[in-house]
Amino acid sequence: MTADYQVLFPQEVIRLNAIKRVFSSDVPALEIFGQDFSAVDEVLINDQASPFVEIHSRTRLSAQVPPSVRLQDISSVNVVSKRLASIETSILRFQISKSPAKCSGIMKLMQLYVKLLLTTPGSDIFDPQLGGGVLGMLDASFSGQAGQGLINQFTVASGNVVRQIIAIQGRQPYLPPNEKLLSANIVSAKFSTAQGALLVTVELLSQAGRSALANLVV
Repeated sequence: MTADYQVLFPQEVIRLNAIKRVFSSDVPALEIFGQDFSAVDEVLINDQASPFVEIHSRTRLSAQVPPSVRLQDISSVNVVSKRLASIETSILRFQISKSPAKCSGIMKLMQLYVKLLLTTPGSDIFDPQLGGGVLGMLDASFSGQAGQGLINQFTVASGNVVRQIIAIQGRQPYLPPNEKLLSANIVSAKFSTAQGALLVTVELLSQAGRSALANLVV
């Protein structure tokens, strides 16, 4: 079995029950109640990491609001677990681990799929056609009415990447089946006007029959 250096981490987002403002704090802070805070990695407020998090119990924590975020502008709060899981409630995060880790199997396949999605065609001098060009979508401004156009663009990009991966892996006869792509199906795709982004869930299926979900924000 082959292995790559892991830079893509599908981390579980913990389900929350309630969020309240902490009025007794000297700095803006939130009191958050959820299902299981036993393995919290960080708290994201408007996609920005809280500078200070205190775990009070398995179901309750408090988190300082980042200085750049005003209380009245808070639109999202996510508590990210250290647990890695390719499920509906996980998010994909690119990072360099403090303890270098290798990935193989379906995780390696997911990392390849996402990498090629983000690759801009023409950026690889050895294969100018390689890549899905999804990063180019980020430069465009889309209204709610134009969201369907963005979904269509992503669908085309994903299809191109699938064909590229299958062609590449067809030249690797000794690659194990659990690292070979069979299909990538878009489970859900919707445009969020609040975030100004496309929220997509893609199910990857390997030739060994293993599947994993990739939740993407474009």
